[in-house]
Amino acid sequence: MAYFDLHAHPVLKAHLSGTQTANRRPVWSSDQDDIPVASPLVLFMRNILRHQANLYQLEAGEVKLSVSVHHSPEIGMVESNLFHTVANQIPSFVSPALLREVQQVGKPEKRTYFDHLCDSLALLPDDLTGPQGQRVNVLRSLVEYDPEALNFIRAIEGAHCLYSDPTGESAADNLQTLLNEGHRFLYLTLAHLTDNHICTHAFGMRMKVGPVTVSRNEAFYPRGMGLTDTGKNLIRVALKAGVLIDVKHLSSASRIQYYELRQTEFPNVPILCSHGAAAGCSRDKPPIRKAVAHHTIENLVVVHYKQGGFLKPRITPQDFNCWSINMYDEDIREIVASGGMIGISLDKRILGVNKTAKEIFSREEYDLIKVRPEVTPAQQEPAADADVEDEDDLLEADELADMAEARQSLAHDEAGISALEFAQRRHLKFLAHQILYMVSVGGKDTWDCLCIGSDFDGLIVPVKCARSVLDFDDIEDALVKRLVGLADNDPHTDYGLTPSNVRERVRGLLWRNGWQFLERHFNQAM
Repeated sequence: MAYFDLHAHPVLKAHLSGTQTANRRPVWSSDQDDIPVASPLVLFMRNILRHQANLYQLEAGEVKLSVSVHHSPEIGMVESNLFHTVANQIPSFVSPALLREVQQVGKPEKRTYFDHLCDSLALLPDDLTGPQGQRVNVLRSLVEYDPEALNFIRAIEGAHCLYSDPTGESAADNLQTLLNEGHRFLYLTLAHLTDNHICTHAFGMRMKVGPVTVSRNEAFYPRGMGLTDTGKNLIRVALKAGVLIDVKHLSSASRIQYYELRQTEFPNVPILCSHGAAAGCSRDKPPIRKAVAHHTIENLVVVHYKQGGFLKPRITPQDFNCWSINMYDEDIREIVASGGMIGISLDKRILGVNKTAKEIFSREEYDLIKVRPEVTPAQQEPAADADVEDEDDLLEADELADMAEARQSLAHDEAGISALEFAQRRHLKFLAHQILYMVSVGGKDTWDCLCIGSDFDGLIVPVKCARSVLDFDDIEDALVKRLVGLADNDPHTDYGLTPSNVRERVRGLLWRNGWQFLERHFNQAM
């Protein structure tokens, strides 16, 4: 079977290993799977550091067509404990010299984010072959697809990657330069995890890995409200050149403003969310328990959410991750109505497998939420409630939920199943419930708008039912079984799913939908 992935990072880990092509790990290398346990942090990071979508895995997993997402590491990220600890203890995995280079971005005569983006693009050249003669095919049109090769389409994650100046004014010109040089990109993700000059981003940084604090860098906190004029100009340049806009990582206000700009100026352009999940709620009424002013930074609000239940057999939308980085109901409907695509992330935190932590909003964006509690002054709350939450208890809650699932299965005479299998079943439930929820919100047309956008090799913790692209074949069979059972247990919702069409629906999600979308929007040379 052939598989399609709308969002993966097959060269990112090679990029992080050095400062130039000559001293970076070859992209065909799988050395990163042999991870020495150099410290407790590295132990907790093993699932993040392990390859999930390197070229060997993509070939073996029959991922015949994948979007290779190119990214420049941000200053806030490389200044985090996560990167520095790994660089200090395992420099062959994360280059200390690269971290120093990125920390100098924006200073006179130093390398820019755009330079680092060009480095990433150079790691996947048109003439790349594998050590056993494997062929890599970088497409500029779907007609160039070769079923005997590994086929890639390029994309860019984070408009900061296009900066060669501190203010981002160069982004549109640099995008045009790359296009003039013959590159083609399916989409541009406008934001990533840190503040930029293009738009307000959605908070999305995990603040702990195991017991270790990752970062308190203020660059991760959203500022302002929506798109800037620089951002709108970049959007227009991209869309006129046939580069789609990916709304993942945009704040809710930025997404709304993009939808309005698109509807007015580019009504025939589809909307993408390349690697997301459903928030399980409306943007007007997210399940906010309380909101507290940040204890040190003006105009930031720390939002506490109501939690879904954990020690229960049934997953509901209240168990999803309701952070604004995910798609509200309104976003799902907007994307489906546009004939766009939703790439479903396989990051366990995005899918909602972990308990939902606190989120940071800019005050301007928080005030746009229609049903919301008043913001409590920080001085009236414990210090921990006025800052983003440590995630130790969230990890423990996840393990408790897995154990509860195990106990329930044992009670039904399923003894002999391993702890890993119990966890895989629970994580698959989240994936299946996400799919059905999106269909219930967006209607039956949603089935044609869904695909996988794994985010593999993008420094995520994958769900245990799909720890790499090698598991796509197992996921296909497991989803076929799980989806019909869940739909049958909900007689009040017509999901358009029957035992006779479920295999076709899943095949669409894993291959056909992506192919047909590209036939419509990536089938002519630019």
